[in-house]
Amino acid sequence: MSSSIYSMTTKIKKLSKLQLLGLFILVSATIYILNHKNTSPAYNSIDGRIFGTLYNITYQHNEDLKPDIEQELKLLDASLSPFNETSIITKVNNNEDVKVDAFFRKVFHRSMEISEEADGAFDITVAPLVNAWNFGFKKGSQPTEAMIDSLLQITDYRKITMRNDSVIKQDPRIMITCSAIAKGYACDVIGQLLDRKGI
Repeated sequence: MSSSIYSMTTKIKKLSKLQLLGLFILVSATIYILNHKNTSPAYNSIDGRIFGTLYNITYQHNEDLKPDIEQELKLLDASLSPFNETSIITKVNNNEDVKVDAFFRKVFHRSMEISEEADGAFDITVAPLVNAWNFGFKKGSQPTEAMIDSLLQITDYRKITMRNDSVIKQDPRIMITCSAIAKGYACDVIGQLLDRKGI
């Protein structure tokens, strides 16, 4: 037995310092990997409804961000959802005196910019037409040509402005929908929240 120990000691002595360092690093790395292989943050998933539709958010983080995410979505819904009877946009459409919030202001101004760039092909005052075709927040049916012509008279983004955080409409029948941009904006808001959390 003493000869086998002597033989092993001799072999270890023959290893160069560089080889010993490499062996130490390899053993240390193996131990580290084995100890940390199951410490990746878990995947979390949140489901719900906003803007009259469903959403699903999946993120990888150890912290439960559901309360933070749901709070942001609740604020967005209270601002921009025409399906929410108490939202700012619903109050604007009902000609109620209401001051808009930062979410509404940002989406409204961006919508106006896009409408200008698209020469009116994008228009948030299209809500009455969308509703008439039963695609919006109010029930409609197959509109007649006369009805479409009538609704086109009040469909024009240039007939609305914002002054002192209030939407000014040239015609009280004008209704707006930000659905074409609000959903993407909501994704941006949640993305910014996740960025702030380091995700």
